[in-house]
Amino acid sequence: MTNTTHAVESRAELARPASVVVGHALRLVPGEKVVLICDRGSRDIAAALVEAARSISADAIVADLDELGARPHKIVPHAWSFALALAHASVFVASSPPDELPMRQHLLHLVSAQGLRHAHMPAITHEVFVRGIRVPRVDAVARGQRVLERLSRARRLRSTSPLGTDLHVTLGRSPGSDRVRWWAQLGVLEPGRWGNLPAGAIFATPSSVDGVLVVNASLGEWFGRREGVLEGKPVRLRIADGRIVDVLAPHSRQLERDLESLLEVAPSSARIGLVCIGVNESLEGAAGYPLVDQNLPGLHVGVGDPAARVTGARWSAPTSFAACQVGSTVEVDGVPLVSAGRLLVDD
Repeated sequence: MTNTTHAVESRAELARPASVVVGHALRLVPGEKVVLICDRGSRDIAAALVEAARSISADAIVADLDELGARPHKIVPHAWSFALALAHASVFVASSPPDELPMRQHLLHLVSAQGLRHAHMPAITHEVFVRGIRVPRVDAVARGQRVLERLSRARRLRSTSPLGTDLHVTLGRSPGSDRVRWWAQLGVLEPGRWGNLPAGAIFATPSSVDGVLVVNASLGEWFGRREGVLEGKPVRLRIADGRIVDVLAPHSRQLERDLESLLEVAPSSARIGLVCIGVNESLEGAAGYPLVDQNLPGLHVGVGDPAARVTGARWSAPTSFAACQVGSTVEVDGVPLVSAGRLLVDD
């Protein structure tokens, strides 16, 4: 196969998910403007998104992080802030080094302040973009909303798995309400609220988490990209009073060291910032990428930053990574919601 043939096939397989992002998630219409933030490794994805936007007569502006000079960047550049102020939507498809978390947080603040529809895909790869982004089943959003309604009044969650997960989660109430503040990402983006793609997950910041989580799908950050799918080489996290207190990765002492190093960056780096209930039944097994795997039916966690602007958490962390499992069971106040990775919600 020639390089030219490969490039043509690559553009062709990127075109379909790009049209889903532009047409279904962002719901761009003719005359609207979208800002696409990419870097050297994601220029092919950005190019596919430009073509998809232009195919419906929308205007696309590409902002390349690697054209600004040495990284990491701490804030969104002024010129880009100006472009975002004139836009209707935005997309982030660049890599996500830990030192650039302040810049990404600044970006999400601008999204909220300026009412943008924002698709957030940090560190997304060609494979994940093609495999994970697709038009959801017709009933997927409705089923996700039913799960959200059930979770909103929950007090406790329990997750178990055949590999040894046994995690107990206590949920707090929103100020002045009897409901938990959950945040849903079901694939349709609203103005001023950002969402991860692929979609199909519901998040909240827990009051407390205790027990054991056996991570057998994927981990975030650089060590997660290195390890890939964790089936057959699971990682055991022991959690007490909402913090990871012990890490065991029998297959890799290097992974243990990398995890321990990140957990020690700041006092809040080892804190469980998010619990996530995946509700996307169209996924088939672990992909090895948290952006996809956090949508698998079951319970997953985010360690570190709690996305306070959307969850209402009153603390922050300079680091964050996801820890995902596959084939887990979830009970909500003692009533099954997910059984061995299968969502138990009536149509």
